[in-house]
Amino acid sequence: MKNTNSLRDEIAQERRKLLEGKSTGYKIKYYAYYYKWYVIGAIVAILVISSLVKSIITSKDCGLGIAVAGGDFEADYLSMSADLNLILEMDDKHEVQIDGGYTLSADDLTLDIQSREKLYVTVATQQTDIIIATESAFRDLADRGYFTPVNELFEDESVIDQDKIFIGMVPDDSIDAVDNPDSPRHEEKSGIEITDCDKIKEYGWFDDSNESVYIGVVPEGSNTENAVRFIKYLINID
Repeated sequence: MKNTNSLRDEIAQERRKLLEGKSTGYKIKYYAYYYKWYVIGAIVAILVISSLVKSIITSKDCGLGIAVAGGDFEADYLSMSADLNLILEMDDKHEVQIDGGYTLSADDLTLDIQSREKLYVTVATQQTDIIIATESAFRDLADRGYFTPVNELFEDESVIDQDKIFIGMVPDDSIDAVDNPDSPRHEEKSGIEITDCDKIKEYGWFDDSNESVYIGVVPEGSNTENAVRFIKYLINID
């Protein structure tokens, strides 16, 4: 049985005989016919690699991660992100990233579980700095200790309308005690109501919801300063 190298040599020799004396046009057509898929494959590979390299080079780090729970899936999150990049003066290496894909609703248990797991991961890995949610979802998260107390975010808490502050009932010990109804709890100012905020209404985030809307900052986020600036922007605090 002939080895691979000798077989290749024979094929190459036969190809040379076939093309001997043929015109340049014929040779081009011949190679185009027999090698077109190799060429196409190579071109596709080059394009994919180029795209990946460009993506890596041009990708930006998160300068403010916003998770929206209970909002309209078709809301204009991209426009808000682009506007906030300018408003919060993001540099060339950072951007505002908004994820409006969180359900946190008992209507669909499967989606609810998936959303909770995803949110837990993004908070734990410091990809989410702010959570904006309808009242029922926000209350559940607040009672699980998801938010930094408002008084720790603002030096002068009096600048915030006290009627707009959300009070959560946070476990005294740890988040592990949250599902125990008998666990000791204490009140905590977990968030701020932004239901009537013009800037949220402008982008139609919660047009389909009849609930109040609240905003809170997660603890130990990587962009807390920008999170506070964003809240000040929303509620018109200089």
